[in-house]
Amino acid sequence: MKNTKIAASCRLLGLALIALTLGACVAGNVAVRQVERLEFAGRDKPRLLVMTPDVKYYLQTASGMLQPQAEWTEAARRHFGEALISYAGHRDMELVTMPENTPLSEEEIAYQKLYSVVGQTILYYHYGQFKLPTKKTAARGKYAFDWSLGDGVRGIAEKYNADYALFSYYRDTQATGGRILFAILAAAATQGQAAAQLGSETGFAALVDLRSGDIVWFNHVTHGRGELRNPGGADTVVSQLLRDLPGS
Repeated sequence: MKNTKIAASCRLLGLALIALTLGACVAGNVAVRQVERLEFAGRDKPRLLVMTPDVKYYLQTASGMLQPQAEWTEAARRHFGEALISYAGHRDMELVTMPENTPLSEEEIAYQKLYSVVGQTILYYHYGQFKLPTKKTAARGKYAFDWSLGDGVRGIAEKYNADYALFSYYRDTQATGGRILFAILAAAATQGQAAAQLGSETGFAALVDLRSGDIVWFNHVTHGRGELRNPGGADTVVSQLLRDLPGS
């Protein structure tokens, strides 16, 4: 009897994982401000600063604890960063890259952290079910895409002589065999009514106007996009994450 329940629970878990993967293959809608074109002055092309990607990999243990994976993170950040520069390089903008092997300044670290918080807030309140009343416009009752990092980013603009900055964030959590077994047993014990989380993936990117701090373009991706730890996977993720990036 127990074996039958476990087998049934395994089937339920397998179907749930398949549904999760297929459902997550749908990218979020690209969000933009109502701007007709990228604005800049005194140059032939706008200068785009590609910020150092904020990428981290974790391993999820049987108990659900997250263990940082330094080697995975380093490989993923390198391939992701190279793919970002390659993809953005096909836009009609002059790229500015941050110096390699040079620590970020306190200001740059602060804005990376701020961006991660603002980005997650956008995911929750712009794409999610719950909307912020202050974002609702009079026109047709729609919710405006009106988010900013603040005009303090002008310091970064002056340092790199850039008009816009491309911020990016990606987190990948891989479940261990022990965690998968725990999920199967949890599903068996509750007859499929409870499911333990088995890893996660989320990434988002934004184009920020460095004069005002306004986010003028934003997109996000979730599960099933690609594996950042190899160049091909990183290219796949970036091509979907940066789709419809202004400046084509």
